[in-house]
Amino acid sequence: MRIEQGLLAGLLRSAAGWNAAYLVAAICAGGAAMLLPVTLGAAVDAALGGGTSPALLLCGVVVLGVLAEAATELLDARATTQGTAWLRHGLLGRILSFDLRGQHRFPQGDMLGRLLQSTAETARLVPSTVSAIVSLVTSLGGITALLLIDAWTGLTFLLGVPLVWLISRGFLNRAAVLTEDYQRVHGELADRFVGAMRGIRTIRACGTAEREAVRVLRPLAALRSSGERFWRMQRDAGWQLSLLAPLLHVGVIATAAHGVTTGRVSPGDLLAATGYLSLAFGVFRQVGVLAQFGQVHGSASRLRALLDGGGAPTGSASLPRGGGALRLRGICVAAEGRTVLDRIDLSIPAGSEVAIVGASGVGKSTLAAVAGGLLRPDAGTVDVDGIDLAEADPVELRRAIGYAFERPVLLGRTVREAVGYADQEIDGAAIESALRDSRADGFVARLPRRLDTPLPALHVSGGELQRLGLARAFCREPRVLILDDATSSVDVATERQITRALAARSGTKLIVAHRMSTAARADLVVWLKDGRVAAFGPHRELLDQPGYAERFGLPSPHDDRAPVTVTSAPGRGREE
Repeated sequence: MRIEQGLLAGLLRSAAGWNAAYLVAAICAGGAAMLLPVTLGAAVDAALGGGTSPALLLCGVVVLGVLAEAATELLDARATTQGTAWLRHGLLGRILSFDLRGQHRFPQGDMLGRLLQSTAETARLVPSTVSAIVSLVTSLGGITALLLIDAWTGLTFLLGVPLVWLISRGFLNRAAVLTEDYQRVHGELADRFVGAMRGIRTIRACGTAEREAVRVLRPLAALRSSGERFWRMQRDAGWQLSLLAPLLHVGVIATAAHGVTTGRVSPGDLLAATGYLSLAFGVFRQVGVLAQFGQVHGSASRLRALLDGGGAPTGSASLPRGGGALRLRGICVAAEGRTVLDRIDLSIPAGSEVAIVGASGVGKSTLAAVAGGLLRPDAGTVDVDGIDLAEADPVELRRAIGYAFERPVLLGRTVREAVGYADQEIDGAAIESALRDSRADGFVARLPRRLDTPLPALHVSGGELQRLGLARAFCREPRVLILDDATSSVDVATERQITRALAARSGTKLIVAHRMSTAARADLVVWLKDGRVAAFGPHRELLDQPGYAERFGLPSPHDDRAPVTVTSAPGRGREE
C-alpha cells in the first residue's frame, strides 16, 4: 500500500538502531521456535533408543527462545515509542507551518486526535511488519516441517488453509475503513470538547452546562457503534477460526499418531509434529495481524490527509536588502463559497505607514494576512522588496515581517519569554525598549514578579494583553510590521502614545484600522469595499470620496446640510 510504503522508510530511519535490534531479536525468536520441536523430538528418540541425548543443545535453544522473546517485547515498545515521537514531531512541525487556510481545514480537536491517537497506531507499522513477516515465515516453516516429517500429516493440515483464506479475505480493508471511521468520530468528540473548554465562561454565564454536556457527548453513540462493528468483525472471524482450529488439530494429531502405529512416524517425530503444528497454526493468527495492519492503514490515511494539506511554505530564495516595499498584484481570495478579495492591486512604498479600512467582514484581516505571507492567495502574487513571498525562504520571511494581533496569544513560561518570543534570541534591552514603546512597562512593573511573572498567574485586561502583543512585535526590527486591529482594546490616549512610538520605527507599517484617528495619522489609506480597493491615497484626499467619511460615522462632504470640519492633528496626516 502506498501510504504504508511511504511511512515505512521514514519510520525505519527514525529508530534505525532499535528497529535493527528488534529484527534480530524477532529472527532469533523465530529460529528458536523452529529448532525447539526437532531438538525435543531428537532428545525423545535418543532417550527411547538409548542414544546420546542432545540435552545441551536443547537447553541452549530454550534459553535462546526465552531471551529472544523477552528482547522482542522490550524492543517492540522502544521502537514504537521512538517512531511515535518521530511522527508527532514531524506532524506538529507540519501543522505549525500551515497557512491560515490549512489551519482551518481541520477542526482543532480532530487535529489533536490525529496527532496523538493516529500517530501511536501508525508507529506500530515497523514492529507489525517485522512480526507479520517472522510469523508468516515460521508458520510456513512449521507447515514444511510437517510435510517433511510425514506427508500425510502435512496434507491434512493444508486442507484447512483454503478455509482460513475464505474467512480472512477482505478483512484488511474492512479493518482499515472501520479504524478510520472510529478515529474520525473520536476527533469530532475531541473537537467539541476543545470548543466547550474555550467557551466555558459563556456556558457558565448562560447556565447551559447540562445542554453543552449533552452536545459534547453526542458523538459517543457513533463512537460506540464504530467500535462495536470493529470488534464484531473480529469476533465473527474469531469464532469461525475457533471452530476450525480444534477439528484441524485433532485431524493432524490423529494422522501423525496413525503413522506411529504403522511405523511411518517415530515417537520423537510425533512430538516434533505437535510442536510444528503449533507453529503452523500461526497461519490462523494472520487474521489478527491483518486487523492490526488495517488499524495502521486507517491511522496512516488520516496522517496522510493532514500531511498533504495546508500549503506549508517551500521557497528558498533569499530576501534582498530593502526597506519593506510591498507589491500586491491580482490578489484573489475565496472562502466558504464567496469571494473575499477580488483582484487587489497595490503598490506600497518602503517605509510608509498604511491603514486598511472598510466595513466589518470586507476582508481587511485577510488582506493583511496575504500581505504578510500568513495566507496564500488563490490567485495573484505578493512581493517584498522584489521577491515573491511564495518563493522566499520561510525563515528569512518570518524575520522580515512582524505581527501584532487583535487577540494575541502569549507563549512561553513567563512574561519575559512571552514578550521576547521569537525565532532568535532577544536581549533584555530590546525587551525593555519594546515594553516602553507599547506602553506596557507601567503595568508590568506592578506585577508580583514583574517580567518573571509566570503566565498562568498573569491576569490582565484586553488592552493590556494587546500591549504585550505589541511589545512582542516591537522586540525586533522587521522591514514590514503588520498590526491587525492590534490597538482596538487600548484607550485613545494610550493609543496616541503607541502611535508616536510606532512612527519613529523604521520599516513599512500596515495597520488594520477602525478608528479615524489611525487612518488620519497614516501616510496612505487602503479603503476596501466589496472585496476590492475602492480608493487608495492619503486620508484627507479620501474624505472627498463618496461613502468614505460615512465609514467613520461622519456626514458625507457632499451633503450640504452637514459640512465636515477637519482640523490639523498632532503627528502625520489629519484627523477629525
